[in-house]
Amino acid sequence: MAYTLQTYLTEVQQLLHDPNGNFWPVTELTGYINIARNRIASDTKCLRQLVTSIPLVAAQELYPIAATVATAPTPMLNNVIDVMGISLYYGNARYKMLYMSFSQFDAYVRAYQSYQTRPVVFTRMGALNIYVGPVPDQAYITDWDCAIEPAALALTTDTDTIPAPFNAPVKYYAAHLAKFKEQSYGEADMFEKKYSREGLRAQRVFQTRVLPNPYQT
Repeated sequence: MAYTLQTYLTEVQQLLHDPNGNFWPVTELTGYINIARNRIASDTKCLRQLVTSIPLVAAQELYPIAATVATAPTPMLNNVIDVMGISLYYGNARYKMLYMSFSQFDAYVRAYQSYQTRPVVFTRMGALNIYVGPVPDQAYITDWDCAIEPAALALTTDTDTIPAPFNAPVKYYAAHLAKFKEQSYGEADMFEKKYSREGLRAQRVFQTRVLPNPYQT
């Protein structure tokens, strides 16, 4: 079933025992639903997009994520939660760059200040910046595997981009926010715990059947 904003509104209103919207206006619940959708996308990385043809610039090691994904021929418009991987084009090949923590990267890759060549490692510094190393000696083209937030739902007929089974936990987090505002903290805590359980269940459903190599013994 394709989820729309109306689907979410109906489910949240049922949880709150407010089917006619007497206590929680639709506009308020819509805000909670969009917050909950961003939360499940952040917690599970269920929305991914490959942003292609991102240029790396000669002698530049730091790339702010938001500004960099906007330089792609098809710019990323959604908020990027995380960069899961970077592939670099070199001749006719496409190489997957290694990942290090920034502390390791700073110690091993940035040790020689004037060294420039083809980048083979990337790291995240905080939530906003990507460093690549060694420092590029020329322009390179890369693809970035990004986890993203969904676009906000505004109209009741808007269809959600979050795929099944990750829609199911959304209503519980939205209900948690509604009850927390009401200061019904016991119910708010119950809904938050239910959201966490359903989120883990969705991840298990999605991942269990994946076989890296069906022929291995």
